[in-house]
Amino acid sequence: MRVAIAGGSSPTLGSSIVSALLATEGRYTPVILSRKSKTPREKESHTQHGEVETRCVDYQSHASLVLALSDVAAVISVLLIPGPDWVTAQVNLLHAAEAAGCQRFAPSEFALTSWAHTMVDLLDVKNTVWNTVRASVDKGKIDAARFPCGMFMNYLGIGCPESKRTDALAGFQEGPFLVHLDSNPPWVEVPVQSDNTMPNITMTDIRDIGKFIVAALDMKEPWGGRELGMAGDTLSFEKLINICQRYIGRPIEVRRVKEDELQARLSALPRDQVIPRMECQLAIVCSRGGSVVPSTLKLSASHPTTVGEYMRFYW
Repeated sequence: MRVAIAGGSSPTLGSSIVSALLATEGRYTPVILSRKSKTPREKESHTQHGEVETRCVDYQSHASLVLALSDVAAVISVLLIPGPDWVTAQVNLLHAAEAAGCQRFAPSEFALTSWAHTMVDLLDVKNTVWNTVRASVDKGKIDAARFPCGMFMNYLGIGCPESKRTDALAGFQEGPFLVHLDSNPPWVEVPVQSDNTMPNITMTDIRDIGKFIVAALDMKEPWGGRELGMAGDTLSFEKLINICQRYIGRPIEVRRVKEDELQARLSALPRDQVIPRMECQLAIVCSRGGSVVPSTLKLSASHPTTVGEYMRFYW
């Protein structure tokens, strides 16, 4: 079964999914969709597994996409194109998958649930795409699912010993968010709930996301337009902090912040400060309990990495 990964050349999610598909030893064959050149089809080296076919596409061209998907059974998108172009590319990809006769489609999600996304400006466009996908599912044009995964566990690798840092980050290049283990002293900002208690949070290692995708592809029953949550580890902030303190070997300063403080912070941020606004809105989501992803998908051959295992190995 050929599985197309839109944005599959990315070093994070793309690499994770391609590697997991290759590890099935022929059950699934990954095909990377890329915008990087005008060459119709080419090979490129991918991790330690050798060559993977790359099909270069124009996301504004229906014909280009249909041709690239003509022998593909499932399409998994990990496109990162914030704004209207991102929406257009995903919708075009969906309709091309339908026209090409693909059986399954997954839009680029890999964050929180649809409810949580409604409170985050930069992520709410995911719901715009999903509404279109659901309409296609309801009309029987294609089977589809969205895949929330919570916060990437690889944030916890920022600041770990340099000898292990590349592996810990798994291609992740963003700066710290909420958890600042690279600071001196290290600190964690905890968006407390209305009753002043610490919320729970779901964290998933980027490398496990590809394994969850394989588990979803293995499903016999239809995806059915559902949210198929992939939860590596769900734990309280209190437990997260205790684990981090144990393995970094230093006390962690806990900075509790209430929703009204976060709302004031958000009001002070200009509209063009897209990333700081997103981080503030995500913290608000966390204070409302929206940082937990239901554990719907299960791994058959192993268990996903826990925070304790991750910290023990990389710190």
